[in-house]
Amino acid sequence: MPSVSFEVELLVRAQERHLHGEHLLTTFEYISVMHSIVLALGIARLLTGFADLVHYWRRLNIRAFFLGWLTLVLSLHMGWWFGLWARFGGITDIALSTYLLWFAVPAALYVASRLLVPEFRDGVVPDLKERFEQVRVPFFCSLAVPMVMDLPGLLSGTAPPTVWLLPLLGILAVSGAVFSSPRWHRLLLPLMAGVYLTFMVLTRSSLGA
Repeated sequence: MPSVSFEVELLVRAQERHLHGEHLLTTFEYISVMHSIVLALGIARLLTGFADLVHYWRRLNIRAFFLGWLTLVLSLHMGWWFGLWARFGGITDIALSTYLLWFAVPAALYVASRLLVPEFRDGVVPDLKERFEQVRVPFFCSLAVPMVMDLPGLLSGTAPPTVWLLPLLGILAVSGAVFSSPRWHRLLLPLMAGVYLTFMVLTRSSLGA
């Protein structure tokens, strides 16, 4: 028997809360909706990039380079979505200003995914190397935004030490915008991937109790 969809489950839970005089949605469910929508748009864009990469593989240049960035940016999307529970799962209220500030993270990730993945229209294959150079500065700046959001917590001592790896990722991303050397960009990809993988391993991210 097919499982009930997430949307139907939320609706059923909301109706049960309504019957008991409670709010239809928890604070976490409410604020996570918009984050999830924007993250889903970015993920869809990246998966389209993977499909186009497979379709036009023989006609593209810097294929491995492009595939690497696709994979890293997709991992950042998934990591942020997964981390929503750790960041907001226990909150009971949130100020609009705080919500808008954290909404910059999925927004920036979507912009990065949109800049990274080119349009493949009418069988016209873009020059990936030329396009990457055109979007390099806004792309890396967009990647840097999610990495600096934890700085206030780090400076105040409320965030765990492993979170310092995220600002390090932000510094590396900014260096990609500042330096135009293709050699540095080829080195930057494994550096950022290594730092992010280290962060995921050290934090041992998991859902549930």
